[in-house]
Amino acid sequence: MGLRKFFESKEIKELKARVESRPGDPAAHFNLGAEYEKAGRAEEAICEFEETLKGNANSAEAHYNLAILYESMNKGDKAIFHILKAGNLFGNKNDQVNKVEARGLLRKYYRKFNVKPEDFPKNDLDK
Repeated sequence: MGLRKFFESKEIKELKARVESRPGDPAAHFNLGAEYEKAGRAEEAICEFEETLKGNANSAEAHYNLAILYESMNKGDKAIFHILKAGNLFGNKNDQVNKVEARGLLRKYYRKFNVKPEDFPKNDLDK
């Protein structure tokens, strides 16, 4: 891990410092998660997006990014859960473009993971 830390990008180092100085700031965690995702560091990105949701459970963007990451790791239940949440939250914000995108991914995930909508209870979204 020491070598990875040495070669971390300037952006990641700056964002980690921001998270350390403001550990309760959901935006700081989100930005670090996005940078980890760009760097191909999925596990670390997931941790940061989960931290984002601890401070802002209604972050449609964090749910969306988690869905993408979990789908890439073949974790269907988690991918579907987060894309459902993202779509609902985008709808609540009247963000129709991202809502439609999330719904398209939801259909893709249902097919990919061989799941039917009725297999995924709506009350699971309240967790």
